[in-house]
Amino acid sequence: MTLAEAIKSDRLPDFITQEEARGVGPIDPAEFDAALAAHVTGPQSEDRTSRSASADGSTGKRTRPGSGPCTSR
Repeated sequence: MTLAEAIKSDRLPDFITQEEARGVGPIDPAEFDAALAAHVTGPQSEDRTSRSASADGSTGKRTRPGSGPCTSR
């Protein structure tokens, strides 16, 4: 059974027993936190949207070269 199946069917203790029988031990809490931090992002704050300016004033929107104002003459 997969972890998703165990959670969905309320059989998490069975899943843990299954994985321990396979030799999977407890995870190191620091490793787990690092893995989560690398793959999970928090929710956006309510006052920011994907187009809100960052602290440096940029919106993160990419522009093509030559599409902005000409600064060299």
